[in-house]
Amino acid sequence: MSGRLRIAAGALLALALVWALRTALADGGAAPGRDPAGAEAPPLQAEVYVVAPSAVRDVVRTVGSLAANESVDVVAELSRRLVAAPVAEGTAVEKGALLFQLDDADLRAQLAQLEARRRLAARTEQRQRALLEYDQKALSQQAYDQAVSELEAVEAEIAALRVTLAKTEVRAPFPARVGLRRVSEGAWVTPETKLTTLQDTSRIKIDFTLPERHAGAIAVGQPFRFRVAGQGEAFEGRVLALEPAIDAPTRSLLVRGVFENPTGALLPGAFVTVEVPIEQRGEGILVPAEAIVPSVSGHAVYVLRDGRAELQPVEIGLRTPDSVEILRGLAVGDAVLTSNLLRLRPGARVERAEAG
Repeated sequence: MSGRLRIAAGALLALALVWALRTALADGGAAPGRDPAGAEAPPLQAEVYVVAPSAVRDVVRTVGSLAANESVDVVAELSRRLVAAPVAEGTAVEKGALLFQLDDADLRAQLAQLEARRRLAARTEQRQRALLEYDQKALSQQAYDQAVSELEAVEAEIAALRVTLAKTEVRAPFPARVGLRRVSEGAWVTPETKLTTLQDTSRIKIDFTLPERHAGAIAVGQPFRFRVAGQGEAFEGRVLALEPAIDAPTRSLLVRGVFENPTGALLPGAFVTVEVPIEQRGEGILVPAEAIVPSVSGHAVYVLRDGRAELQPVEIGLRTPDSVEILRGLAVGDAVLTSNLLRLRPGARVERAEAG
């Protein structure tokens, strides 16, 4: 083949390639909702959420910890030898139950001596009163007063000794559950010796903090929800008290809630996450969180109008785990598409699908 024929054949091949490329580009740029041959594409199935007015509530999320309703480290008031620990570890006790008994032998001996002195002083006072009543000249008033004073002094010593004797019995100050025992019988204990702990878990306190900007939006009695680490269940408590001042270093408000815990399911010291509804802002527009798609301007949703999808830019507000507040871009009654979003394009034909 001559050179001219080869050049002509090459030119024809190049023209054919250009024509094929232009055809492919024309097919790829077909209008939305049409197949590459130009025919109308079948409609996509998508679930629809119809916009309606909804209550919008701001929710603040924070962390906190659980505390017992009442908690105390049990110590003795006297330095003495421990002779008995009648309560088992981990058991529930009522108020006034005997927890520990200290040695009181010497105190009881002193009490016996004082009781003997009191009996003698009482008889002396009775005799002198009888003499004074029989003949005031037989006994001076001063002698009788001294007998009365002696009796009262002995009775005061007995009362003081009984107070000391009572301190040898360590009793529960409130209904609670006994912790682990830290000492054994026979040990010498002092007021610095920790014997055990008492925890009243019939009610659990929840301590958490809120930023100071929310201080005016929370009140005593307000409900809130919290979750305990390691438990999937959510619990509902109520605000018990507020710290009357903002903590200056952290600029936060300390809040204490309470939860009735009769079964003892929650234990003091646990870490919790707290959700506090702090402001009811009236009705607004909420859409499912999965309906929000990124857009050039920030956020958008697909709206079904006349059987076709339209990409509608929106401005979002508050977020919840399931919903997003729409501040601008939607109106009540708009049909927002919530499924099959990856396949949707502006202008694509859409049919409503049953929510499933």
